[in-house]
Amino acid sequence: MSTYHFKTNINCLGCVTQIKPKLDQLEQDHTIEHWHVNMNDPEYLLEVETDKLSADEVRHFVREAGFEAEFTRASEGRSR
Repeated sequence: MSTYHFKTNINCLGCVTQIKPKLDQLEQDHTIEHWHVNMNDPEYLLEVETDKLSADEVRHFVREAGFEAEFTRASEGRSR
């Protein structure tokens, strides 16, 4: 399982509401395991856990939903 971190412009609850259906659908399809936007971080970090998508593919889905995402780092974890 990889956890990808992105700096984003998802900076308000309205933005989260806008991207939520897209990321929730990926979660329901088991394409991603979990996602979260840290609204308390000045870079509005999006964290996505997946074993099926690359960082570029995640960034594509975020951009498709109308937001910017700059990849910052990945961490490897064990599978659930």
